[in-house]
Amino acid sequence: MCPLGTGASDGSSSRQLRRRSADVGGLHLACTSSNGQGAGWVGDDGELQTLFAESLGDMYMETLKTVNEHHAEYIPTDLESGTRASLIDSLSRWHFEPHLLPEEHLLACTSLLFEALFRVSGMEEATGISMAQITPFIFHLRQIYRLENSYHNFMHALDVLQATYSFLESARMVPPVTILYETDRLWTPPANPGVIGCLGLRELFILYVAAIGHDVGHPGFTNVFMKNAQTPLSVVFDGKSALEHMHCQLLLRVMRQHGLGVLLDHPTDGTRIRRLLWETVMATDMSVHAEFMKNFAALVANPKACPRRQTLVCQAIMKCADISNPSRPYTVSQHWASALMMEWTSQAHLEQYLELPTTVQTAGSPLAEANSQIFFISNFAMPLIQLMVEAIPEMEPYRAQCAANLHTWQTRKEQLGNAPTAASPPAAPMPSPRMPDGYLTAFPLTLPPSHRTLEDMLVWTPVTAESSDSSDPGSPCSSLFTLTTEASTTASSADREGNAEIRAAGRAGMRKQRSIYSLNRNSWGAPERKAPAAFVAPPPATAPAALLASSPSAKHPRLAGSHQ
Repeated sequence: MCPLGTGASDGSSSRQLRRRSADVGGLHLACTSSNGQGAGWVGDDGELQTLFAESLGDMYMETLKTVNEHHAEYIPTDLESGTRASLIDSLSRWHFEPHLLPEEHLLACTSLLFEALFRVSGMEEATGISMAQITPFIFHLRQIYRLENSYHNFMHALDVLQATYSFLESARMVPPVTILYETDRLWTPPANPGVIGCLGLRELFILYVAAIGHDVGHPGFTNVFMKNAQTPLSVVFDGKSALEHMHCQLLLRVMRQHGLGVLLDHPTDGTRIRRLLWETVMATDMSVHAEFMKNFAALVANPKACPRRQTLVCQAIMKCADISNPSRPYTVSQHWASALMMEWTSQAHLEQYLELPTTVQTAGSPLAEANSQIFFISNFAMPLIQLMVEAIPEMEPYRAQCAANLHTWQTRKEQLGNAPTAASPPAAPMPSPRMPDGYLTAFPLTLPPSHRTLEDMLVWTPVTAESSDSSDPGSPCSSLFTLTTEASTTASSADREGNAEIRAAGRAGMRKQRSIYSLNRNSWGAPERKAPAAFVAPPPATAPAALLASSPSAKHPRLAGSHQ
């Protein structure tokens, strides 16, 4: 393998950076070869190619570690009959409020929706998966969703799943959840000649999995923030749908841990199923909304002429469910609007602390909230659901509710605008800049380089020839970076004293590192690391533009270490 770089030619600075492992070397070969193995899709710069390959290796390792760290044993509990009936009744109504449920009932509701799906005749045979595998899988996903997020948490995932179920049940593609009142009754869907009739049993199952896992591991801030902050995750994906790539990789890895890989690796249909799941989750990135609307409109206009009908229908249902809040009854819709505004406000605080542009709207006056909802419904939610009604007429009640909510927000705006200025509460002032400690447990590659909280300011620096172990340059233990201290160079003593509270919160919030090797010894076959990593350094800001979304790795996701 070629070295990543060398020192000065005169030998005065021996700074040869070495390969981290044979696995990274394989990624390098896949990325740079022009003999059909990788088609040289990263470019011609050998150093850049290798850094990018190593970044993909970091993605592989961090997703593996995240999944293993949150893998707790699931111990099933029986619901009392009265509680079970109450939850089934709640799930059957569009006025569904998961944020009012106790924690133990969130998992129960999710399981009940999947249990009703498995009442579809032939579902277990078509997927090769039993209901006994589903609840531990859901429990594992729930552990990876961040409790600190006010919006992108497991309650949102359940909300999206229940919306997905509601849309499909309205179109008579899945049975009503009330079928669970009848022991062992199976349900056969009637023939549906419409656009949605193209979905088979496997596609329905993938929709449910995508719904519950589409935001797993969400850090609580946006792709735009990560791009501005040059976080490793954004750099490796060139600022394009970075969060959605992470969600997919985490979701697929959890699926495999619980035996759901039998569907992903189906001998004749596995490739298509993996692609369908990936494209369904990727469509939730609102930056690709305009392109989706164009493609879906073409499908609605001429369904038989569209070769990607199943994919577009799954994406449409997923997107409609993901932004279904404006279609819920007004009080429910208002709750989710406030929860999202809270999350955006937290992001704005972080952007202010890092001296980055503020890219989200913060919680302010009621008039600002009304304007925000009117803008979103008018430009995104309403056009989407109107197009959905053209494709699936049974979704008309949801369109009508969305239109009613829009009218309510417009009326509220008029009332607030006509009210005396003194009666309108002033916008809440932004607090003084500080590092929000709630992000310390986020997926490491989503954090900016300056997000450090340990007492001795842990950083990653290149390995020098003197400090490296040259006895085994190809060892999986060898690393491009080594952990060092920067106490004397990163901040003055006055700054360190001023940030004592932040560092204390950081130490309290840091999770105890667990060796990924001891948890999964079949992964890389390496011994345990002795030093935990608080942060994995990103590749240079000039990362290649042709990444997974537009490269052969999209067709061969194993290059990205995701097993898609």
